[in-house]
Amino acid sequence: MAKNKSLSQFPPLVFNIFKPARMTSYDVIRHFKRHLPPGFGKIGHFGTLDPFASGVLMIGIGGAARLNDYIHDLLPKTYLAVGKLGIETPTGDYESEISQRDDSIYLKREIASFSKEFIEERLRSKFLGEYWQAPHKYSASKFMGRNMHEWAREGIEVKKEPVKRFVHDIRVVKYKFPYLSVRVTVSSGTYVRTLFNHMSNELGTIGSLIALVREEIGPANTKNAIKKRDWPVDKTLPIIEKGMRIDDLLPFDHAVLTEVQVTAFKNGAFMKYDQLKIAKRKLQNENIWMLDEKNNVLGMAYRSNDFEVRPKISFHLEVPDEIS
Repeated sequence: MAKNKSLSQFPPLVFNIFKPARMTSYDVIRHFKRHLPPGFGKIGHFGTLDPFASGVLMIGIGGAARLNDYIHDLLPKTYLAVGKLGIETPTGDYESEISQRDDSIYLKREIASFSKEFIEERLRSKFLGEYWQAPHKYSASKFMGRNMHEWAREGIEVKKEPVKRFVHDIRVVKYKFPYLSVRVTVSSGTYVRTLFNHMSNELGTIGSLIALVREEIGPANTKNAIKKRDWPVDKTLPIIEKGMRIDDLLPFDHAVLTEVQVTAFKNGAFMKYDQLKIAKRKLQNENIWMLDEKNNVLGMAYRSNDFEVRPKISFHLEVPDEIS
């Protein structure tokens, strides 16, 4: 019998990859798909980065990609956005031609004289907290089964209703007119290109990005990201050792199961909360990671009430059948 490539010989792992600029997120996925050791199972990502942007791109193997929604819902993202005031492009970045310029006296005299501290205070007072934003027309947001940027490039403008996002933090890193560098921490789904344009409007002008770096997603950051020189090229195992455990990326409470409880969990049985050995972690909610006594992640359960824990996700570590 031939090998079943959908099965995984590895536990659920996440690779924190540093994506270079001018490379698509799918280019990275394809590279890892070709060069990871055999038996990694299905592979997926946790949110794309635009080709012009660089920074943290997380991909998962061994069932980890099933946690995509949890990553988006629970882990904010930090970006370093570098933009230019007084210009606007259709895409909101340097990849398209300038479509509008602000040649006003106000820009050259007033905005040019703003201090870094004044800009930061103004942006924080306006944008911190709930922030309503419509997807950019040149984005991967879907409309009628197609990306919005596909409609835009055909000359069809699609307008979608604003969606509530959340801005956790804004810091002005540097301001040397007309260039403004801002570090923002935002909820998933926030288009930083659009946010920068809105920030420029708040200052009394227009603006577009010239560079964007995703610096952090939870504990994954550019400092501990795997740089391109260290990407796998020969299907060897060392790259697997650089994977991040899914329970470290999402540090829910842990339950260490006995052999009997392991069998019960794999069979989908409900368990009594007070019969589990629970270790408290940083990210506490109804979800609980289920581990065996060898510290292997078996899956996720959730606390349905004060007394009961029910299975939610199960990872089955399996070895594909060899050719016989």
